[in-house]
Amino acid sequence: MAIGKLLLLTDGESHTAKAESYALTLAAALSAELVALYVVDPFLKRFTHEIYAVNRDACRAHLDDALAAEGEAGLARFADKALSAGVAVTTRIRYGPPERVVADEVAADGYDLAILGAKPLENRWRRFESRKLPERILRKVDCPLLVVK
Repeated sequence: MAIGKLLLLTDGESHTAKAESYALTLAAALSAELVALYVVDPFLKRFTHEIYAVNRDACRAHLDDALAAEGEAGLARFADKALSAGVAVTTRIRYGPPERVVADEVAADGYDLAILGAKPLENRWRRFESRKLPERILRKVDCPLLVVK
């Protein structure tokens, strides 16, 4: 089986740095196309309904803008890393529940492998915070998934 197209799921955080390195190494070794995807998760917006009764829409818009800016900055850092490694990368930002967005991206563009970093889950709170994203993505995608710890 030839691997020609890789999808890196990144959030610009430190736990994805190792996954980014794996993606760059694999893309270079296999001469594969690499796409880096950042998903703006609407999960946090659920809490704005309960917390901010006044200016709720402004709060949600600000949150969307801040998350998108964070995603653009993370993707730009990764694109610089890819350029330094001599690997061409396409970057994308999508909005929605990550497992659905990733499944739609995989189905639409026919990736051979998806790569993501796993958050360290050293305690109960971190497990709750992660919302078991790798497991949720694995159930939805039709391609192999490499979870890097």
